[in-house]
Amino acid sequence: MNRGTIGRGTLRRPLVAALSALTLLGLAATPAVADAAVVPHLQSRYVTMPDGVRLAVDVYVPQGTRPGAALPTVLVTQRYWRARVLAGQTGGSSGEAEDWNARGYVYVVADLRGTGASFGTLTAELGSDAVADSGPLSDWIAAQPWSNGRVGTTGVSYGGDTAMLATALGDHHIAAAAPISYDFDPYEDLVRPGGLLIEPRLAPYALLLRILDGTGGTTCETSAETRQLCAQGGLTGLTPRPVDGPDGPALMAAARAEHADNANLVELAHTGVHRDYRNGPQSWTVGSVGEKTDAVEDGGVPVLTRAGWLDAGTANGVLSQFTGLSNTQDDWIGPWNHGAGWLADPFRPARRLTRAEHDVNDQRVVDFFDHYVRDGARPDGKRQVHYYTFNEDVWRTTTRWPVPGTRTRPLRLGAGNTLGDQAGPAGADALRLDPTAGTGPLDRWNTNLTGDEVSYPDRAAVDAKLLSYTTAPLAEPTRVTGNGKVALDVTGLAGSANGALHVYLEDVTPDGRASYLTEGQLALAERAVADREDNPDWRRLRTPRSYAADDATPFPQGRAQRVVIDLQPVSVLFRAGDRIRLTVAAANPDSFQLLPADGRASYRIGYGGEHGSVLDLPVVRP
Repeated sequence: MNRGTIGRGTLRRPLVAALSALTLLGLAATPAVADAAVVPHLQSRYVTMPDGVRLAVDVYVPQGTRPGAALPTVLVTQRYWRARVLAGQTGGSSGEAEDWNARGYVYVVADLRGTGASFGTLTAELGSDAVADSGPLSDWIAAQPWSNGRVGTTGVSYGGDTAMLATALGDHHIAAAAPISYDFDPYEDLVRPGGLLIEPRLAPYALLLRILDGTGGTTCETSAETRQLCAQGGLTGLTPRPVDGPDGPALMAAARAEHADNANLVELAHTGVHRDYRNGPQSWTVGSVGEKTDAVEDGGVPVLTRAGWLDAGTANGVLSQFTGLSNTQDDWIGPWNHGAGWLADPFRPARRLTRAEHDVNDQRVVDFFDHYVRDGARPDGKRQVHYYTFNEDVWRTTTRWPVPGTRTRPLRLGAGNTLGDQAGPAGADALRLDPTAGTGPLDRWNTNLTGDEVSYPDRAAVDAKLLSYTTAPLAEPTRVTGNGKVALDVTGLAGSANGALHVYLEDVTPDGRASYLTEGQLALAERAVADREDNPDWRRLRTPRSYAADDATPFPQGRAQRVVIDLQPVSVLFRAGDRIRLTVAAANPDSFQLLPADGRASYRIGYGGEHGSVLDLPVVRP
């Protein structure tokens, strides 16, 4: 049996690396069962939804199970084919399923409607119709002769999104959820953080979806680009797994013909500039947990989740979940990439997690499901966040966020590129958009779409191209934990009307190395700040901001404006002798669209005086 694959395996991540990480099912047909009283170990079949759409479902039952066994079940709903086989072949086994079976669970994985071998059309990514299918699927599971009537839903990335969204369905048989590396709010936490499109990262993902769905007849052999993408992902020559029986291949072909008109997240990303965009069933809010908090709380499903500090905005989403939902929760934020396959720590070289580290993460999910799905415990209302601190290598647990003892420490930008506790004389520095100064190929916005490692090189050379402000060496250790903010005094100059700003928090060691810690960005047209009472609970850690079309206005030129930019949350220890640095940029060409598109814009960043720029850090006494 393969160990250490729970929460990884076939569910890891959404782009090319996701495909290469999928467990390729064995090509031998499942042996015939000798004892008719024993439930088959693997069945691949269609389950019909209330509206008549048939979903392709693989059901893995522990070997030797008999009717009446009353087993708990794990349910996964998959966007990227529940299983893949060589064309014309049938499948055999899955490491993920075998691990759960060894622990006494039935493992059920389904192709979402409109994907894989399922019928239907995907009318919206993370759309209400596709997510709603988890309810009837759980009901079908509960009615099976081997079921104890309780289902735990889980998944990584897209599968984590659907698992969490399923907690809003109510009146079904979902007893617990463990969404891993999921996007609480796809608009703010992944695709358009700060209203800025992660444009350079989306093109391969768009092509992958076209291949998977057969959009426009796209296959691995359509072009040199598709051949390369399929080769990288191990997709060449493979198809979704058909259901059992002689009609399986024909049924799959009929189902896939219905996928040609699938909605595509990348098209939404480009056209849906504002968070209130809607095109029929497609919108940003349909896939946002934040828009369903009442229903999630009403359902009362206990949730375990984990995310990486440097995995896009997933940590921000976990904290929004914790502060915005009253559900029983066990939340983990650690030094991981997307899917928690790599160590992602700015102070350590990137490396793959060890088997022992994977086993620890996996066992948390198993223990959680044992409690609620196997044993049927009722949610106890306990809510906690376990978090790791960079540069200290320490895990802590809190039942409150911000953590007790947190105070805001303002650091003020000053003359001579300084950062300090006191405001000096007023002045301003010039900032020009530099289309070459980015965050590199392996940054936090890449890993969510590829599952690659997260690795930031020494930022000193890039900082020299930008506008940096640095403290004197710290006299004592300073621990920062939480959501910082940057308030900039900005005067727009040429090209700034449709511009953007990026800010980076860094640690500078005595030898001059600058280590990336976290960042924030904002499309300046989205700068409007709403009333605090208009900010929903899930956004209480974020600046009140709607990102709505009616609130967007061009940035004025020649007149100073106060621009507030939220930093992605982080926990880090600045050691005595190190320095804190804030770097300001007008572009990040490696991960974000250029605003303006021609890459020409300049600004003045004001410092000192009564209205100078300031970095607010959540400091906790070490």
